[in-house]
Amino acid sequence: MAAVNSDAVQAAIPEGFLALEKRSGFLRNCGDFYVHEELPILAVRLQPHHLNYVRIAHGGFLATVADSAFGVVLRRLSVSQVPAITINLNVDYLGPVREGDWLEAHVEVLKTGGSFINASCLLKVGERLVLRANGVFTWWKGATPCT
Repeated sequence: MAAVNSDAVQAAIPEGFLALEKRSGFLRNCGDFYVHEELPILAVRLQPHHLNYVRIAHGGFLATVADSAFGVVLRRLSVSQVPAITINLNVDYLGPVREGDWLEAHVEVLKTGGSFINASCLLKVGERLVLRANGVFTWWKGATPCT
């Protein structure tokens, strides 16, 4: 499989997506992420460092994308920009993601309460569903988070 040209990847960012500027140190090390201007979607173009030994996306990376998408979308919903932290994350792997694929994480907040938020996330390549995640989150009450 040929390496992905970084210029071609940049040119292939779909309309409506902007580079995610505010990322934790961990997420910065995972690669370039994009967020939709209006919709609750986080996206990434799969690069060689996202792949496992059989040349498909590493399951831990896909779980990271889902968990990060929850965080980005929930932070958008927070009036005070307080981040949400994950209490529980369930992931079902449904199909492979390959180098060069444009992976989108579509988040839906199902319920917010006094302390907890329930949400779901579907990871898709085009219309093909590759992962389903459900999570429970709470607002961070600790010290100021790093930026």
